[in-house]
Amino acid sequence: MTKKFWADWQRRIGETKNIYLFSKYQTRVRYGHYLLDNNDRIIKTSFHKDTVDLVIERHTEVIDWHTRSLKQHVENEYLTLHRDEIATIQFIKYEY
Repeated sequence: MTKKFWADWQRRIGETKNIYLFSKYQTRVRYGHYLLDNNDRIIKTSFHKDTVDLVIERHTEVIDWHTRSLKQHVENEYLTLHRDEIATIQFIKYEY
């Protein structure tokens, strides 16, 4: 991620829809995988020079075998990313 885009993302953190990371086993520059699933959301961000600390609220569906139904499990994940690990950011598109 370029320094200009990094600075822009800090101003638009509330508009973040997803974060794309570079593949760890890449032979050429290409996007690897995305960080957030459909129900996940970023709770908190802290920027420190070229790193960002993220608190992500993860939502996963689990089976409750007693009631034989799906339940939603929610937990927080703490993650630190360096600017060079991030390929791009997908922002929420506002339609007018």
